[in-house]
Amino acid sequence: MTVHDGISDIKIVEDGREASYSLEHLWDLVVTIPNFHFEDGRTDTVEVFVRPTNHVYSRALKPEEDREILRQTGRLIIRYEHHEDAPNKIKKGDDGNPVVSSDARAFCEEKYQSSLNIPDFVDALEAGPAKLCVLANRDDDRSCLTALFEFVHGPQQKECFVVIFKLHKLSARQLSMVIETAFLIDGDDFRVHLLNSKDKGKPFFVIANNVFANRKPFEGKAKKRAKKSYKKAKKKRQK
Repeated sequence: MTVHDGISDIKIVEDGREASYSLEHLWDLVVTIPNFHFEDGRTDTVEVFVRPTNHVYSRALKPEEDREILRQTGRLIIRYEHHEDAPNKIKKGDDGNPVVSSDARAFCEEKYQSSLNIPDFVDALEAGPAKLCVLANRDDDRSCLTALFEFVHGPQQKECFVVIFKLHKLSARQLSMVIETAFLIDGDDFRVHLLNSKDKGKPFFVIANNVFANRKPFEGKAKKRAKKSYKKAKKKRQK
């Protein structure tokens, strides 16, 4: 069994031929935002450490696929489990060994090609954190969705490169961005219409400020106060 955390490339061997796919474009990605204005009045340089998961270059397994054949060709992708609140920390079992995830996947050339856009996404975010429109991902109030409408890698008839990520607070001026998946979509995809409706989204710096303030990405101060007031009132009614 080969666990793919921390490896530099994927090697696929099929029909006697070997192909190598470097993963170095996904390493050491950091968004640096100078003069970031916090809601408490501070102004400081913020760092966002970007960690793409293997979902950016892999797909779900098909029911009819043989895992052993996928393993022999190098296509079977296996990873360790990581802590949700500490995305760079690997979970360990009672025996002290890393916990292998049950989420096995298969390497996908098409998604790999689209993953080559991730460094450009990082550059775009660093250049314009106030311009990048971010939406709440459907059915998940901690997951965020955004996109690049200008991309280099992958079929050019696609409309945009979608990135779905979660933010975690690491310190008073550092965040972790876990890219859960990223892929190219067509113009008739519902997410294109949502992203083009700017009034439905928020700039990245707004959701970053919410996370720095220990709130959910799209939970503003007023909403959090309302939730606290509701909980207090509910406790009083239950006494």
